Amino acid sequence: MSDPSPPSWDPDLEPRLTLGQKLDRTARHLLPSAFIVLVIIFFSAPLAIPGSAELLSAIVIGSVFFWSVWRPTGMPALAPFLLGLFMDLIGFTPLGVSSFILLLVYGISTYARFGLMRMNFLVVWFLYGLIGGAASFLQWALACLFRLHGLDPAPAFFEALLCIGVYPLLSATFSWFLHILDEKESA
Repeated sequence: MSDPSPPSWDPDLEPRLTLGQKLDRTARHLLPSAFIVLVIIFFSAPLAIPGSAELLSAIVIGSVFFWSVWRPTGMPALAPFLLGLFMDLIGFTPLGVSSFILLLVYGISTYARFGLMRMNFLVVWFLYGLIGGAASFLQWALACLFRLHGLDPAPAFFEALLCIGVYPLLSATFSWFLHILDEKESA
């Protein structure tokens, strides 16, 4: 015979989310990756934007770095891998190069996450400049290795400078989005 008393309340149980709340949470978690996909598609389109390949890499590297530090739930480890593969497929570069570089950026930024979160923006920007510059030159070195001859390093310098220069704008924009997302979560 079953117990007719009502079930006791368990404080460890979380309330069930409605479908709308689940969709909202999923959309907020996919926002960083969706932004990067749109950037990859836009800069891979045949537009007459000078330096679009370098700007694409700079924006993607900066985005992966920012979201890995400040909202790692929005940038899980699978996301940089898949975004890098997508970037390689659309850009006709050797498959796996961008994934490797984005996973390195992701790994370094998540490893140093708690230390970076306590630092001043200028220090974080400087450290990002080192990471972005190293990623740019690693991409150049891998391109030389795949082609079996040395390439002009000027695009790597340009990409490194773009990585450093575009990060404050990306950081300000993403911080604004992060502020909006945090307000929505607390409401």
